[in-house]
Amino acid sequence: MLRKLLKLTSFKIGLSITLLFALPAIPGYLITPDQSNDCNEILPELANRAPGSSYKYIRIKRSTSETEGLLKTWLQGKSTQEDIVAGEVRKLSHKDSIAFLPLGEIVVKRFANKDLVAESNGQVFHKQTNWLGTDRFGRDVLSRLIIGARVSLSVGFISVFISLFLGTMIGMAAGYFGGRTDSVLSWFIAVFWSIPTLLVALGLSFAFGKGYWQVLIACGLSTWVEVARVVRGQTLQLRQKEFVLAGIITGFGPWYMMRKHILPNLKGSLTVLATTNFAAAILLESGLSFLGLGIAPPTPSWGSMAKEHLGNLVLDSAWLALIPGLAIMLLVMAFNLMSMGLRDALDPKTESV
Repeated sequence: MLRKLLKLTSFKIGLSITLLFALPAIPGYLITPDQSNDCNEILPELANRAPGSSYKYIRIKRSTSETEGLLKTWLQGKSTQEDIVAGEVRKLSHKDSIAFLPLGEIVVKRFANKDLVAESNGQVFHKQTNWLGTDRFGRDVLSRLIIGARVSLSVGFISVFISLFLGTMIGMAAGYFGGRTDSVLSWFIAVFWSIPTLLVALGLSFAFGKGYWQVLIACGLSTWVEVARVVRGQTLQLRQKEFVLAGIITGFGPWYMMRKHILPNLKGSLTVLATTNFAAAILLESGLSFLGLGIAPPTPSWGSMAKEHLGNLVLDSAWLALIPGLAIMLLVMAFNLMSMGLRDALDPKTESV
């Protein structure tokens, strides 16, 4: 199966693009240039810097400084325990102090060495390169893009689990029991199917409010209908197969038959639907965040990043809106390509592309 998938061009391209985003998103804050919580280190003097620009800065200790564990840093980033001053080195003065000219300042400021955070080699002047530039608040775009990828992938994964669980349960119950149960559940499915997915997600977002977990629930409850329709149709066909009829005659209960005999025969279709719904969930989350109904700032989200810099499209800094938009397009396309590859690999009647 895996060997057949890796021979399909569409699946290989989709998998490569997905790994391009997933591999940096897994370590997350551990590799981002800005390791602060939500990558929200604001430096207004560095706003709208072009990709590849560099600057020097010093870090000033605060009175309350706590050591943070690796797990907490990986999950949430580091709490802001230092002040950053970006600028230019003018000259060294005494042994216990330095002279530093912050950006936008006219007077050289002096800082005591004991108040500065040094690198491992003892150097108190740090240097950072913004490979994708900075946004209008001076925040590193690459850092927020990486954490935004983590948000999008986690929303897609959990919402797909919710949609598959709901859709499979409802679809199997409708197809297996038939009769009145099928009529009621089919009517319920048809009602949701008649409403555009984005409108369902918008309504649920209004009901649940903004936030990470609210978006998860809204996306999951918006994408289960297609799963239910496909599962119902295939369950109706499997219900007439000899091995199912033999199990029913033998006396096995409906839930046993659905779990042991029908569900295993749905794994191919469910795998394809999972990748398709993954793309739909990412697009929904980005759309909700773009409309201001998704993940609340300052948590990085590709949709909110595009919304914040929408006006930059007519300026020299158009890349601020194009970068997150391009990321959304590539990741959604990647999952659709993988879905096509899975469909071709699992369906012997479909020719490989």
